[in-house]
Amino acid sequence: MKQRLITFLVLITIYGPSSIVHGQRPNILLIMTDDQGYGDFGFTGNPHVKTPNIDQLAARSTRLTNFHNSPVCAPTRASLLTGRYHQRTGVHDTYNGGAIMAAEETTLAEILSKNGYKTGIVGKWHLGDNYPFRPSDQGFQYSLIHGGGGVGQPGDFYENFIRTDSSYFNTTLAENDRKVQRQGYCSDVFTDQAVEFLREKRSAPFFLYVSYNAPHTPLQLPKKYEDMYKDLAFDTETDRQQGKAWAKMTDKDKADARKVYGMATNIDDNVGRILSELKKQGLEENTIVIFLTDNGNQQLRFNAGFRGLKGSAWEGGTRVPFLISGAGLFEANKEVNALTAHIDVLPTLLEAAKVPLPANLKTDGRSALKTIQGKLAPTPRTFYNAWNRGWPEPYRNAAFYRNNFKLVAFNADGDDLNTFGLFDVDKDPFEQNNLVQSQPALAKQLKKGLDSVFTDISNSPNLTPRHIIVGSPHEPVSVLTRQDANGTNMGAWLSDKATGYWNITIAQDGYYNLRSIHTAPIAKGTRSLVRVGHVQRSAVAKGDSNAVTIHNVWLKKGDYLVESWFEGQGGVTGPYYVEVSINK
Repeated sequence: MKQRLITFLVLITIYGPSSIVHGQRPNILLIMTDDQGYGDFGFTGNPHVKTPNIDQLAARSTRLTNFHNSPVCAPTRASLLTGRYHQRTGVHDTYNGGAIMAAEETTLAEILSKNGYKTGIVGKWHLGDNYPFRPSDQGFQYSLIHGGGGVGQPGDFYENFIRTDSSYFNTTLAENDRKVQRQGYCSDVFTDQAVEFLREKRSAPFFLYVSYNAPHTPLQLPKKYEDMYKDLAFDTETDRQQGKAWAKMTDKDKADARKVYGMATNIDDNVGRILSELKKQGLEENTIVIFLTDNGNQQLRFNAGFRGLKGSAWEGGTRVPFLISGAGLFEANKEVNALTAHIDVLPTLLEAAKVPLPANLKTDGRSALKTIQGKLAPTPRTFYNAWNRGWPEPYRNAAFYRNNFKLVAFNADGDDLNTFGLFDVDKDPFEQNNLVQSQPALAKQLKKGLDSVFTDISNSPNLTPRHIIVGSPHEPVSVLTRQDANGTNMGAWLSDKATGYWNITIAQDGYYNLRSIHTAPIAKGTRSLVRVGHVQRSAVAKGDSNAVTIHNVWLKKGDYLVESWFEGQGGVTGPYYVEVSINK
């Protein structure tokens, strides 16, 4: 008996308690916030924001201090879930038809669900709202999400979009592809559902993706949290630090920061609720917990000193906090400065869960598990990061890393190396000392690497317009939104004058109803037009509704470009939504 006890203690020492107690693959809890920058936490040095739960999580986690996401939302999410550069997945923008991930992509959720995991997502998806691009089509067995790229945006549900001052409260959502309304503040609602998921799935390994849409704009929050920061004066030594961008915050910047900090504290309380439930359900020991943000902060405020904001390839746009803990796999209160990125998350988690990477899946990332655990020294690597409005461009807003060196192309001239930036981000993380002129040979080598990756991803088969499938039993009514409308005029997507087109595939021959929807009553006599390929139909508004429906339009199976517009006294205007449904 004594010998067996000694053996048991030795095994715990070697393998960790979770491996012995559970004898199963670890659960995975992935929490990500939206537009929360590197400096929006107590543990990263912010003197104002209150994030005690996340600070405590940081203290018991391994912290990746050189971790990078894409400069904006949808690209980050595509890479995070596939391990591939977002351009390869078909995601190249945040709207204008560029935020739909190819159905052919293999996601982390698909891999895990095929290996016995229960999978769920709550919050922000931002990779396609129609069949076959929804979470349910991409491996998530449960989903509770808002529409488009943000609550209250033109890509979100109509019921949210028209409530410009309160869309974050009592929000209309999609639960397993069915429209529902939930009472309360959106971050609280998503947390409620995350807690319920943990209670229901505690008997099986699970992957839960908690993707908060806050503190993304619009900056709406409960009064309790707004009051916490209403008197914040931004008058500390940190706020006045010479040479830092945040020292020049305007009154609007400060007003926005007060709201963002309130939203961040609300998120922190909700993260605390989730972690408490994890412990209450006895899941804490065998759950890998990851916390990160999707990109840098959108508005000017404290960001620990990094250059740039959301949307840029500078460190301030892409370097984010990354915390990982749990399942006896990761050391507490440890920092790892190895270059890591969103494309590494999928292979890292699969290795940690002992789930094989599908043989036919080619990732751009690699597992960082042994490096994070300290079992393997960081090995040489390169990493490409880029984003611009529209389709990819080589030198508009891109970065190429080789180990500690980073080449930045920000509105650069491909024929003039002096228009690029070269930085040693280990010695100069704030990107203040451009080395291009002192190390031109190195800059030339990194530019060659950037050009090579750009050429490669530009030839990716999925980097093509995605077609929403309509007339399918998987989605009886397809709602086309301004989120996925294409065209140069869609940059003003909040304007009545914005018009564009959608790429669709008609799944079957039949008679279809086409309903064009505005946010206000359509004036009597206004002509509503819809064109599907070469088939054009119109109807005249009666003046008593915000929508006009054209019934029984015969459409044949195939690929089409869809346009819809109104012609009235105010000229040509565009709908905000177009519903397409097949007659039964």
